[in-house]
Amino acid sequence: MVTLRLPAVMESFGAFRSFVIEEMEREGDLRELIPGVDLVLEELLVNVIHYAYPKGEGEIEVECGACGSGKFRVTVKDWGNPFNPLEQADPDVTADIDSREVGGVGIFLARQMASRLNHAYRDGGNVITAWFEK
Repeated sequence: MVTLRLPAVMESFGAFRSFVIEEMEREGDLRELIPGVDLVLEELLVNVIHYAYPKGEGEIEVECGACGSGKFRVTVKDWGNPFNPLEQADPDVTADIDSREVGGVGIFLARQMASRLNHAYRDGGNVITAWFEK
């Protein structure tokens, strides 16, 4: 597994994305997983950037790597407010867009795209891990 830690700002998003995709491409047989991993990574990072640090300063750590043939894992950690997005109810995606409550669609998509998603609060931080398989 490889790890990258950067400030929790939108300017870090591209570096995190490149870091993860380059690791997947290096593995070779994981290319077909890239679109799903990319979407889930975006949702997780944007949530941390916008909501984890109300005072605006903090870091994000992304760890990723292959974990068996055709399998990939991404872990996103922050040291912001304790929050488990997996405890939130799924949005009503059948409701008319104008009558839906704001929020929740990103983590809903992450649940759909990842083979498995897990959250833990440990060592003073939120740790969310997504597993992907071909």
